[in-house]
Amino acid sequence: MTLEIGLLLLLLMGMAYVFFTEKLPIELTAFAGLVVLVMGGFIPVSAAFTGFSSPAVITMLSIFFVSTAILNTGLADRVGYGVHRLLGGQERLLVVAIMTVAGILSAFMNNIAATAVMLPAVASISRRTGVAPSRLFMPLSFGAILGGTTTLVGTPPNILAAELLQERGHQSFGLFDFLPVGGTLLLVGMVFFLLTGDRLLPRHAGAASVSARSDLVQVYQLHETFFSIRIPPGSPLDGQTLGDTALGSALGVQVVGILREGRGRPAPEAGSVLLGGDVLLVQGSAGNVRELFRVRGAEFTEARPSDLAEDSERVTGVSARVGQGSPLVGRTLRELRFRERFGGVVMGVRRGEASIDRGLATLTLEEEDELLVLGPRAGLDEAALEHHFHVTTLDRKRFRALLEQLHVIRVPEDSGLVDRTIGESRIRELVGLTIGGILRGDETIVGIDPEEQIRAGDRLLVAGEVERLQSLIALGAVEIQPAAGTSALESDGIGLVEATLAPRSRSAGRTLMDLRFRERTGLQVLAVWREGELIHEDLARMPLRFGDALLLHGPWKRIRLLASDRDFVVLSESAREERRTKKAPFALGALLLMVLLVVTGFQPIHVAAFTAATLVVLTGAITMEEAYRGVEWRAVFLVAAILPVGVAMESTGAASLLSEAVTRHAGPHGPYAVLAGLVLLASLLSQALDGAPAVVLLTPVALTAADSLGINSRTVMMAISLAASAAFMTPFSHKANLLVMGAGGYRVADYLRVGTPLTVVVLALITLLVPVFFPF
Repeated sequence: MTLEIGLLLLLLMGMAYVFFTEKLPIELTAFAGLVVLVMGGFIPVSAAFTGFSSPAVITMLSIFFVSTAILNTGLADRVGYGVHRLLGGQERLLVVAIMTVAGILSAFMNNIAATAVMLPAVASISRRTGVAPSRLFMPLSFGAILGGTTTLVGTPPNILAAELLQERGHQSFGLFDFLPVGGTLLLVGMVFFLLTGDRLLPRHAGAASVSARSDLVQVYQLHETFFSIRIPPGSPLDGQTLGDTALGSALGVQVVGILREGRGRPAPEAGSVLLGGDVLLVQGSAGNVRELFRVRGAEFTEARPSDLAEDSERVTGVSARVGQGSPLVGRTLRELRFRERFGGVVMGVRRGEASIDRGLATLTLEEEDELLVLGPRAGLDEAALEHHFHVTTLDRKRFRALLEQLHVIRVPEDSGLVDRTIGESRIRELVGLTIGGILRGDETIVGIDPEEQIRAGDRLLVAGEVERLQSLIALGAVEIQPAAGTSALESDGIGLVEATLAPRSRSAGRTLMDLRFRERTGLQVLAVWREGELIHEDLARMPLRFGDALLLHGPWKRIRLLASDRDFVVLSESAREERRTKKAPFALGALLLMVLLVVTGFQPIHVAAFTAATLVVLTGAITMEEAYRGVEWRAVFLVAAILPVGVAMESTGAASLLSEAVTRHAGPHGPYAVLAGLVLLASLLSQALDGAPAVVLLTPVALTAADSLGINSRTVMMAISLAASAAFMTPFSHKANLLVMGAGGYRVADYLRVGTPLTVVVLALITLLVPVFFPF
């Protein structure tokens, strides 16, 4: 192995690591790798950007245009909604029909788009028939993935395989060359679910398993989280708008309706005026609100550094910085039991230029985080801290600045906090405040134990979300009552629906608070279904994940607007966008023209697809803006930037080196052994990375090995592309799987249980069937 090959392989392993961990967006990783390849001289400048003009990229881009036209003109909807009318409620027939329709759509549409357009239809089928959504949504996504293997344009790995073959002087693939093997895989997938579905598919209730609004309330267990708050006459809230009261943030609840003189007003806006006698239907924890009322009688003042001046010899502050590669990275202070282990209280965290003083207990630590710790000199275990952190004592100026961040809560004699322990008060959990110490007479207690009892007259030194406490004190007297019923949730213009994050959604990793979700959309999130579990509390501060299903409440006009947002997929027939049905013949005609041009050999696939894409825009089936929104630009840029990697592998000799290893170990056992090894490697790479990079990385190795062994190059390339497309083992191995995860209430273990045996069956069939249609 030469130095140049070693450096290239090292670079590729680094890129693979970043792909897998997603420390950077995958397309940015490909861009960075391309820059290094050019700057390092692995590929000539003239070849650096050939990927952007590649026929494979043109084909992908054009297919996205055509897919969007099929979607926006309602062609896909008509097919999807016809399934239930034809087959009724027989589960096995429904599974076959759903996989068939998804497979047909994804043969000419992007797999993710085919899954997304079928989601509302399948959710509707589940509600009407009573079949659990977990029995239908996984067959939907797997059917779309398998359907993509049936044509040249069904999946990016197939498009790339054809393009890379042609670039290297081999005969390329036709539009339907994949159909014999891909069609067999789709049929076997159906048989797999028919034979094993009863045993392997879970029976979760899921987010879409309801037939009516009342059932939706029941499935999401809203009755358990709803209660009422009555505003008595003369209350400070009388005459204020809902937004001005900050009632929701102070009590940690969501106001979802107002009952006034026996009449309900669902989904009130921030400008709604509250009146004495109103009964607010709220969603949250009644127990937590009752506990909050214990704090309400406390007196709130600013702290002064002089409050601790007399005890400065007994109190200290230190900076504890998380080092690079520390095992603490990714853990929270609560998981570390920080106060119990180190004898101090974290009052704040410095992260870069930002200061964080809220949600500290659940904050996930990152490299270079600086924890500002307050504690007693005698009790703070600096030796233990130094074992895990880089510790420095705060100088006088920084120590004084830390004290200035503190506030004081005075506990009067009639407060509900008297005689309760620090732990029992739940002040951190309920109000977001960290108790750093207690001023008790002339005594200062710092680094307090959770079992320390609060006494009348104590002054609690706190830091954190003081605004919430101030809002709580300002509420005045309100009364908690049992739930007034959930009938106020809906009216003619107000609805309850489920939505899930779209693949590649920009909202993933961000909280509803970060997104300003209610202000921007006019909708409330009442619950989240995540990996088979329901979450009702602290939704505003919870980072969203792919696979989450959100229960939304609000005006239908707002719900329909959200349905057009590319970051979310709304699981409701009523919320779907208005389709341009009169233009459907033009979309269908463009698709048929593309097929005709390729089948007759009049034009290659990229020209035929580009022609179809141009026609759907010219005829008004879609606008250019809709076309741009319909393109998965990340996928396009990923393929364009990753294509030159194959050139680098060939020019450096890395491809020859790796192919010699394949030939040496698998060659003596025959061509089937070589093919099986390449198929397995392609599958593993696609599960960890993506199908497109897997094909690009393996192509030079596979073709070199095929040439040396005298194996048909088309045989190995078809096998590799099909194996790279078959990603079933985890919800993260294909965006179509993530899309249905929340709707079906699936857990990661469900995908492993169903996807692993299916992957084994599919890979074995690819190895056996491809040589039948494309002999060695």
